[in-house]
Amino acid sequence: MSSRFLVICHRLPYPPNKGDKIRSYNFIHYLVQKGHEVNLACLVDEKRDLGYIDQLQEIVPNVMFERLNPRVKKVLSAVKALTQTLPITLPYFYSTDLQRKIDHFLSENKADAILCFSSSMAEYIYRSAMRETLLNTVPITMDLTDVDSYKWLQYAEKHGSLLRWVYRREGKLLAEYERKIADSFTHTILISDAEKALFLKHSPDSSIDVIGNGVDLQHFSSVRKNTETKDGQTIVFTGAMDYWPNIDAVTWFAHEVLPVLLEHNNTIQFKIVGNNPTSDIRKLAELYKNVTVTGFIDDVRVYIAEADLCVVPLRVARGIQNKVLEAMAMGKAVVATPEAAEGINLEKGKDAIIADGAEDFISAVLSLLDSPKQREELGQNARKCMEQKYSWSAKLTELERLLYA
Repeated sequence: MSSRFLVICHRLPYPPNKGDKIRSYNFIHYLVQKGHEVNLACLVDEKRDLGYIDQLQEIVPNVMFERLNPRVKKVLSAVKALTQTLPITLPYFYSTDLQRKIDHFLSENKADAILCFSSSMAEYIYRSAMRETLLNTVPITMDLTDVDSYKWLQYAEKHGSLLRWVYRREGKLLAEYERKIADSFTHTILISDAEKALFLKHSPDSSIDVIGNGVDLQHFSSVRKNTETKDGQTIVFTGAMDYWPNIDAVTWFAHEVLPVLLEHNNTIQFKIVGNNPTSDIRKLAELYKNVTVTGFIDDVRVYIAEADLCVVPLRVARGIQNKVLEAMAMGKAVVATPEAAEGINLEKGKDAIIADGAEDFISAVLSLLDSPKQREELGQNARKCMEQKYSWSAKLTELERLLYA
């Protein structure tokens, strides 16, 4: 039976090249493949994404969007949130123009179900002119993905006094808002059993469903090989480089791990692959001649393919790391922290190497770089693990049932 869905996202879910976009795009693509009508309302926070709207409309013809200016919004949302005791993320992602478009659509069309991505999108339900009708008659599902409130509390532990206060405030207020969503929406989804357990610690009576992430096994294929010659061995990290946990991870690796690696082999190249690198990240390439910072790239697979080894040294992480799934799907040996591997169903030491702390990381990386056979075996096991456990079709079998119920 074909249904009409309204999907509300905090950013354009295309191209699927970063965590939240990958998840929301694959949810939407799955529903379209099943023959459903999907209508999308979203914000666009990167100018370059405006160029992808036409491509997305080939999959979802009705895309309602509003441009978000991050610089202006950060200031305005902080002022508003601090004067009204709100989580800063709520006014940041709220647009009265997008609200009008959503309300107009709902007044003209009956939605069989609504799917929201990220807690801040609940505002478009709570502040809708049809709030009561929606909450009482339409199945509404919230995909929180991760417990964002806990992420902010983790940030607080890593920063100085002023930011510590801001982040703690955000974490506490957002936790209250997450509980409100779980109480008022039909379903609340998280990405892993670990995130569910974390949520239930502060909201034990909530009903939570789990839908994990998959990986596009055809797109991220182990048969994709690098054909270019290169000097030295290459270690690759992938991720959005304006995201603090990624910034912290590569900065730590460059300062605490890389110098020791270079003492053993000064031809090692460390490539930081991802959009929007901050000035601090770009400075790493100035500080270490063996570090390359790519900035925006069209296809991350080119760099994963050339890697002798992929590292994921995240010290703060939530949910499931797509960068781990993608590297494993391409048959690469991966060294990751316990935080980066949390929520991924892999066999430690067989499918990926888990290293905790600089000493463990140095030992694991050197061992793998010295052993092509071990890297090959690890990569083959990684690919098999993804094939057996992480196809998107298998992960999303429960989605339709939840949206209807």
